[in-house]
Amino acid sequence: MAAPGSGMEGAEEAEGFVLGRLEQEALKRRERLKALRQRTLQNKESGEPESKIPREDEEEEPVKHREIKLRNYDPEDEELKKRKLPPAKPASVEDTVKEQLEAAKPEPIIDEVDLANLAPRKPDW
Repeated sequence: MAAPGSGMEGAEEAEGFVLGRLEQEALKRRERLKALRQRTLQNKESGEPESKIPREDEEEEPVKHREIKLRNYDPEDEELKKRKLPPAKPASVEDTVKEQLEAAKPEPIIDEVDLANLAPRKPDW
């Protein structure tokens, strides 16, 4: 048997607090969803998708299109034939290979050793 004023009432209060907080979060979520539905309905009525409608704080910037470069495609249209790039010439790799071979050569080994500069280690090293 549980004594009056034991931990049972505290558990019920904590559970009620959790449910109250969850209910508040659910109400907030419902409000956000209602606002989102209203926005989407207004956008459907105006005929433009939401991403196309500029926000009040944004300024419209002109859209810059990239220039078409036709490298491998041989177009049939006369306008597109003007944009076709000339065939690329393969680069010469001889210079690159020569540089790499020169960099791979070992440095010359010093044959002479100056004995005056050589000293044995100190005994307390």
